[in-house]
Amino acid sequence: MHAFWMITLVFGIVSSIIAYGKGRNSLGWFLAGSFLGPFALIVAFLNPVEREGMFATCPACREVVREAAMRCHHCQSGLDADYSR
Repeated sequence: MHAFWMITLVFGIVSSIIAYGKGRNSLGWFLAGSFLGPFALIVAFLNPVEREGMFATCPACREVVREAAMRCHHCQSGLDADYSR
């Protein structure tokens, strides 16, 4: 029985770490990883879906940033109002 809880905890922690690295809700992904196990882990590895009007792409490093951002949090380059989507 202890092995089941350890495996559940490991799936939750790993899913949470992957989600945090991609800018997703780490608590939600911890719960998803705990309940769904390897299925949540597979989905956590997928690329995030860009939603129109909320996110844009940094012209310097090509990472997804918030549209209202003044500076990219990945490469720290300044973002103009006309950066690409």
